[in-house]
Order: sequence, then C-alpha cells, then structure tokens
Amino acid sequence: MYVCGLTVYNDMHLGHARSYVSFDAIRRWLEHSGYTVEHVQNHTDIDDKIIARATEEGIALAELAERYIERTTADLAALDVRPPHHMPRATDYIEQMVTLIADLLAKEHAYVAEPAEGALAPDVYFDVPSASEQFGTLTGQSLEELEAGARVAVDPRKRNPADFVLWKGAREGEPSWESPWGQGRPGWHIECSAMSLTLLGPQFDIHGGGSDLKFPHHESEILQTECHTGKHPMVKYWMHAGFLTVDKEKMSKSLDNFFLVRDVLKHASAEVVRFYLLNAHYRSPIDFSDAALDEAASAHDRLASTLHRYRAASGGDGQPEALRDSVTTTKSNFTTAMDDDFNTREALAALFGLAREANRHEPGTLDSELRDAVVTTFEELGGEVLGLFAPRETAGPSDAEIEALLEQRKTARDSKEWAEADRIRDELAEQGVEVQDTPNGVRWRRM
Repeated sequence: MYVCGLTVYNDMHLGHARSYVSFDAIRRWLEHSGYTVEHVQNHTDIDDKIIARATEEGIALAELAERYIERTTADLAALDVRPPHHMPRATDYIEQMVTLIADLLAKEHAYVAEPAEGALAPDVYFDVPSASEQFGTLTGQSLEELEAGARVAVDPRKRNPADFVLWKGAREGEPSWESPWGQGRPGWHIECSAMSLTLLGPQFDIHGGGSDLKFPHHESEILQTECHTGKHPMVKYWMHAGFLTVDKEKMSKSLDNFFLVRDVLKHASAEVVRFYLLNAHYRSPIDFSDAALDEAASAHDRLASTLHRYRAASGGDGQPEALRDSVTTTKSNFTTAMDDDFNTREALAALFGLAREANRHEPGTLDSELRDAVVTTFEELGGEVLGLFAPRETAGPSDAEIEALLEQRKTARDSKEWAEADRIRDELAEQGVEVQDTPNGVRWRRM
C-alpha cells in the first residue's frame, strides 16, 4: 500500500489527517483480517512551495524540510496513526528518477524542451499523446476532451497542453542535481513513481491519497510508470479519501481555511478526532465545525463510558441471552461493514448497537466470561481496528484504581466533605481521567 504523503513546508491540517486516519483504519482492518501489509508513505521534500518558504525564512531547504518532517511525524503519532514501514524522502531517490526519465526518453514517451526563461538548463516533459491508451484511467476523460477544454498552452515549449514536467532545469540559487540534461530537479509526479517502483515494484495492490490527487497527480503516475515498465495495471486498487470542508469549501492552505492538527488536539483527544474523521465513509466529504467535533466527543463518550464500566466491573453470574447475541451480531455487522469498501461509519453503528444492549445490564451482575466478551469486542474492533480506545494497560491509574478513588470520593460526598471530594476529582484529572456527575450516577473516561 502506497499512500501519497505531505509536501513538507508547513504543519499538517485536519484535511490531511482525514486521509491518513482513513488509510490507517484500512491498514488496521487488513492486518486484523490476516493480511501482511507493507505500507509506504512518502515525504515530498523538494518542491516550489518548499523552496519559496525556505527562501522567505532565509534557511536551507533541507533544514525546513527536516523541521516539518519531524512535526508532521509527531502529529501522526499523536493521532495514533501507525507508522508506515517506509517513509521515503523524494531527495533520496533522485538517481532512480533520472534513470526512469532517461528510459522514458529512450522509449519516446518524453522529450527535452528548451530552457525556460531564467533557467540554466533544459526541462524534460512527458509526451502525453504517446500514452493516449493509458490516459484517463482514473478520471475516464479522453485526451481529446482535455484538449478541447484546455486554454491555449501558456508554455510554447510544450508539444501538447496536457504534457507535464518530469525534470526542471536549474535556476540560480535553487537546489539542483546532476542529470544527462544538465543541473535540475525532479517534477512532482515522477517522485512517487520512482519511490513506489523502488520499494513496491512495478505492480502493487493499493495506492491511496486525497481526492485532489486523482488528477493530475495519480493519472500522471500511471502514464509514466506503465510506459516505463510495460506492465498494466501498476495498481490494482486506487483509493481516494474525500475532502474535509469548511462551510462546504475544501480545507486548504491556499484558502486559509484550515485547522492544524496540533491546534485541534488542544481541544479534543486523539480518539475523539479519529471518531469524528471515521464517522463517515472514507470517500464521503465531511464538513468541519466546532459543533460537529463536540457531537463527536459526546458520541465517542457513550461508547467509551460503556467500555470503562465493563472493564472496571467484577462479580456476578448473569448470562442474558440478548447481550450474548449482541456480541455475535456486532462482530458480524462490523465485519460486513469493513469488508464493504471499509465502511467505518457502518462499523461504528455496529459498536453503538452493542453499547445500547450492554447499557441495559449492570455489568457487576454479569458472568465474567460474558463481560469480558463485551470488553474484548470493543477493544479489538473499536480499539485495535479503529483506534478509538486506549488499550487496557495504559499509563496512569488502572480501571480498578480509578474505581477505588471514586468510591472514596462518594464516601466524601455522602459525608458532605466537599473539599475532599473535589481533591479526588482533581487528582484524577491530573492523571488524565475526567469525572462526570450525571443523573444516572458517576461516569468517568480517560482524556
């Protein structure tokens, strides 16, 4: 599985996170289902935007890229996104890109153009009409349709308006590498082809990314990779995550309507953010708002509270058939949902079905085997697959220790020792446990 990574010139926003959390859940389900997954997610560390930002800050390009690679990797870890097995950087694969471009030139799928104005060396372009049979694999459009809708080519050096750059001739003061065509740097599209070919080979199973990458990025990848290898298809399954919008507009840095992951995580836990992002099919758009995040927090809390109550309970011998059946039904419905194009929204609905039935019973009255079956279902499906619950062994107090402190707090409240009750609540809060006094009794959750 190859997932297009970030262009590292700024921090990761929630729209990026939507894609990476989605593919994290997809990978987790594949692994849960018995597949061995080799997961690649690249970093684009050479690009016009990176050069512009480094110039603006007066620092080396590599220094800027390293800063944001570290920060975005930390953001992904904070969201409990499992680290890919390979996180290649584009600049480490220049030699492979040059070899690939040379082969495309030899096969007459590319051509060398005159240097652009102000450039010190020529550019190399992919000749799109030479691959007209492969064109439109993802979008379904034909080259003729694209040409009919295209404006007059801005760059007269291109043979066709649809042609795209493989290699950019160097400009004064910009980073560059040697090639048979002179000093320069790679175009964006060629980077992913070189990295996926090197790490996964000419054909692999899944290629993912955001919906905005379908055209031209992924269409271009198909053209240059398949013309190089002669193998079709390069990818069995192309998967694209839907946009995260704000007031129905795509969240993006160019529109200045984005929310950084690290800022959102100051107001909501990683589990709540994951719940919010996964409570929709990965291909569906999501519209972001504070109210939507608050709703996600409340909904997640209903599931987490049920799990915590069952984890903390002991004793009992009840074996209600309805609850036992609900565990079986939940596993079946969850599996059906995830096997149907990774439908996390329906998978969550299955967990809510179990929570509703589980909350009809007092966990302390139930047989330990049945109680553990409920806990295990939540932990395996909601925790290991969707990443919504912390594992049973966590830092901080155990469930039993939390319950013991809450019992002490109840005693203090019954004795009207309010200061002691508040002290215990504050102590738990410092250890990452939120205590809620509700009409139905005290509930708690890990924050």
